[in-house]
Amino acid sequence: MKTLFQSALVDVCFEITWKKDGIHHSDRYFADHLNGWRDIFPGSPLEILCGQDFGQPIILRINPGDIVPDHSDQKVISLSRDRLASPLPVDLFRFGRFYPQGLIAGHPGIFRANMTPFRCVGETPDTITADLNHPMAGIAFTMTIHVLKQWDKAIERGGSCVDWIDLALSGPGMQARQNGTPTDFFFEQGLDRRDSGPDSDFYATNRFVHHIDRRARQELAGIYRALIHPGDRILDLMAGWESHIPGGLTPLHIHGVGLNANELASNPKLTAHTVQDLNTTCCLAFDDNAFDGAVCSLSIEYLTNPIPIFQEVARVLKPGGFFAVSFSNRWFPEKAIKLWENLHDFERMGLVTEYFIQSGCFYEISTISSRGFPRPHDDNYFPKLRLSDPIYTVIGRTLDK
Repeated sequence: MKTLFQSALVDVCFEITWKKDGIHHSDRYFADHLNGWRDIFPGSPLEILCGQDFGQPIILRINPGDIVPDHSDQKVISLSRDRLASPLPVDLFRFGRFYPQGLIAGHPGIFRANMTPFRCVGETPDTITADLNHPMAGIAFTMTIHVLKQWDKAIERGGSCVDWIDLALSGPGMQARQNGTPTDFFFEQGLDRRDSGPDSDFYATNRFVHHIDRRARQELAGIYRALIHPGDRILDLMAGWESHIPGGLTPLHIHGVGLNANELASNPKLTAHTVQDLNTTCCLAFDDNAFDGAVCSLSIEYLTNPIPIFQEVARVLKPGGFFAVSFSNRWFPEKAIKLWENLHDFERMGLVTEYFIQSGCFYEISTISSRGFPRPHDDNYFPKLRLSDPIYTVIGRTLDK
């Protein structure tokens, strides 16, 4: 084993896992070149890295207050609406949603450009109740630190510090409900789109391009590899010319449902396909219990009536079959529902989780996120975009029928 030294640069992956309201959450955050000399602060949990054997994961049980300040009732404040310097219509402040603290005017310690989120936990025609606590406040979690690689570096005397744990914990918690109460995502205008024309017209154009970078595609394939078994029958919902399902899983039947016939016909993973607009016809032309699993990759943001479609997916899945819905932070703005654009990435996982819950057909719901990995140097967007596209996934399994 090779010992880790504080004088080195280290590639580390933080994995944060926790459970709330019966839903399991996991977030992976990659720290590229963590600098032991600058980035490990006195009293930081990262001090445990120094002197450890390379290659052994370090598992830390984190209690409320250990890293994230514990929940404080003093940080739950009532505000009159005239103190909200908000460009949003008043009715867009909804229970359970998150908003930048910079929208709050005249509160000590909050400035206009502050993007730290607060949660709306109550509202009346005249007031908003804002919870300024960290989204992970009051939640116990496990942090597993995987040391992936160690680099030697020259002696240094300056430079900037990076609080990697703060970055890793920026976002988790926002996908969970507030004390088990459903988040108020659903309102009529939120399902509107910039382009209200027929989807069949928009998707008639062939788009043989990758919608996420190579590193993100590998992450997505890894998630599917853990779910799919050789011989499974899989439904690929809202499919295109690539399914992100890894090879080596044959024999495997994959039926794609999408809008572009040319892309579907060019998808080498599909054994059959159907052209169908789910926003006009939500019924799936398959028998009950026809599939072992279903995936929807990088397209969930385009559904305008998702709950009946989730119910249809559950119908065609076998009992205990999985439905995995994955997305990133890239989409076609013309066709995404307006609500999607106004949500934090982790809130989007919360929205998809509500689709699963409110369909009434799924259990063992879990969320997975993967962020911070370096973008491949041969990618068209490097170095303008240094980090790989994040991957967010929500998975549910069907109830016994």
